[in-house]
Amino acid sequence: MSAIILGSGNNIDPKLFYSENMNIEYVICADGGLNKAELLNISPNIIIGDFDSVNQKVFRKYADKNIEIIKYSSEKNYTDMELSINHAVEKGFKDIILIGASGTRLDHTVANMVLIEKYYKKDINIKILDNNNLIQIVTNNMIIPFRKNYYVSIIPLTENIEGLTLEGFKYPLDNVIVERGSTLCISNEISENVGVIKLNKGNALVFVSKD
Repeated sequence: MSAIILGSGNNIDPKLFYSENMNIEYVICADGGLNKAELLNISPNIIIGDFDSVNQKVFRKYADKNIEIIKYSSEKNYTDMELSINHAVEKGFKDIILIGASGTRLDHTVANMVLIEKYYKKDINIKILDNNNLIQIVTNNMIIPFRKNYYVSIIPLTENIEGLTLEGFKYPLDNVIVERGSTLCISNEISENVGVIKLNKGNALVFVSKD
């Protein structure tokens, strides 16, 4: 079971959201993410944030339902997204999906991607999903189903990733070392029913993306 956190970034297409068939047990709205709950017609378990980016009419609607609310000062040391992740971790969730974690504020987008690595080190699996991307971390093996018109990119987080092997891809690799900052693994494509990523050492972000 997963916790899902709705953030203030770009909206997600409800058809895409429901097509993912996510097994969601707990819903957290991080500030303006409450607007997405309204769009997706789902009720949150809790609302967290300083509430500087949420539609106040929507906020009052959900507040009247006696949903739990945790309010923070706008002057704080963590983003609303990270506060929400911490809450999910405290609730015991190991798998967390972020919606509305990407958008026009690239500082927030990059910060949220870095959180994937930060919490992986705490044994928490975080994924980011938006209309064009699924972003997650790979540390050993990963199987990715074929999706038409999607690309797969691998961006090292450690100084090197070692023993990288790609099977079922248009551009296969066999036991190679990829340095951090390399663009070798950008815009590959799955050419079979599944693409298999194998990694012996290091970790990387994997993007499954469409234009």
